[in-house]
Amino acid sequence: MKKSLTILLVASVLTMPLSGCSLFRKEAARKAGGVNQIDLTYYRFGNDAEVIKPLLDSYQNAHPGVVIHLVSKFPSYPQYEDQIINEMAEGAGPDLFSVPNSWIYKHQKKIAPMPADVMTVDQFRQTFVAVADRDLVRPDGAQPQSLHIYGIPLYVDTLALFFNKKQYEDRLSSKGAPSVQWKDFAQDVVTLTKSDNSPERFEVSGAALGRTDNISHGLDVLYSLFLQYGVSMYNSQGSATVLSTTQALTGDTSGNPFLTAFQFYTGFALSSSQVNAWNQYMAPSNGDKELTPFAKGKVSTIAGYSDDYDALVQIITGLSRQGYKALTAKDIGVAPLPQVHDPAVSTNARAVMAKYQFETVSRQSAHQKQAWDLLNFLASQKSLEYYHQKTHQPTSRRDMLAAQSAEPIYGVFAQQVGFATSMPLYDIGVFDAGFSEAVSSVADGLATPVNALKNLDIALGQLLPARGFVGPGPHVLTAK
Repeated sequence: MKKSLTILLVASVLTMPLSGCSLFRKEAARKAGGVNQIDLTYYRFGNDAEVIKPLLDSYQNAHPGVVIHLVSKFPSYPQYEDQIINEMAEGAGPDLFSVPNSWIYKHQKKIAPMPADVMTVDQFRQTFVAVADRDLVRPDGAQPQSLHIYGIPLYVDTLALFFNKKQYEDRLSSKGAPSVQWKDFAQDVVTLTKSDNSPERFEVSGAALGRTDNISHGLDVLYSLFLQYGVSMYNSQGSATVLSTTQALTGDTSGNPFLTAFQFYTGFALSSSQVNAWNQYMAPSNGDKELTPFAKGKVSTIAGYSDDYDALVQIITGLSRQGYKALTAKDIGVAPLPQVHDPAVSTNARAVMAKYQFETVSRQSAHQKQAWDLLNFLASQKSLEYYHQKTHQPTSRRDMLAAQSAEPIYGVFAQQVGFATSMPLYDIGVFDAGFSEAVSSVADGLATPVNALKNLDIALGQLLPARGFVGPGPHVLTAK
């Protein structure tokens, strides 16, 4: 979607009047304010602009020479990413921007690392949680013997389970909550599921799992399973995927954890499987997907992030106003995401999918140090206490986790931050689409898990750069 800078600037003025100042306004403000004024343009994609704006105002009040122009209205994330890349290619673009954690692998060269006199790597590691260190403290391609900080997260969300307390008490009264291991949870699903002759084939589904088209976070559950099984998606150079090389995917699942995880997940959507509890008829592939069936009591367990709780409450409120007898907020329980290994006795590290955006600074910015200073202010304890109060998303700071872990609803998400980790996806859009297609082909009976992964391996392998890419750390400097 190649556009010239002129077209992009005009589009910004025409389509984003409520989001803040455009680059034209930024230039006018600079001329009006004099040469000593520092103008910072800040791009954010998401719905937290109203939360961020007071923090930006506070920073401006403390720094009279700084003017921050927040731009937050973008049609979609792909268009948001394209606009940043295209503007930067023209030597312009925002000073600061916010992007998903997976973005770092593909676009690190577009980022200006944080100056050491703003924050050192050691200070960063002492302040922020481990997943931020692994993702955002990285070697410079031009100077591989030095580490730099490439972003700061304001939160780190984790994937957990929402469950219907009444149904668990009715069908699993000895537990009253989801099991902590996947093998036991699979049996929970069998017990909770009630089949019938309806078009959906289920009066109650034990869990919304097995597909990705009509499950909001199906891919993230699958990625979490990969992480828990400790699979390696790439060769040591990061130049090829290795989904189909371990045991040559012969079907010997005992020697191929990648295939084992894939078969386990897709089994929940296969009619021939003992744990079958979900199909394409249980929820539409757009809209709220599995959230509305859960609110109606049609599914006992779903996977979600902290902001899904607020979404569920809104759906329940809407259904109640329509006269539908839905769940109440008190009926919703929150439990940790199950693990492959028993956390109580296993020495294997726990793992859960991390989801967050990081804030960063463009290499094109003329005010890089000031921009990083602003981001440090946004990530201060005081700022993030306010941010958590407004969004309920778990903190990225170590010194705030204990207090948030004790919260009755959102505490589970914070409790998992310590062992949260990212899935190293070189291009999240392409990888998500590829894995979704592979899952659907198995769930719809069009391919076996073995063939689906072989086909995916070929497609993704063609995407990676021949030179490879540097995956997540922690990176340790070695002698020259």
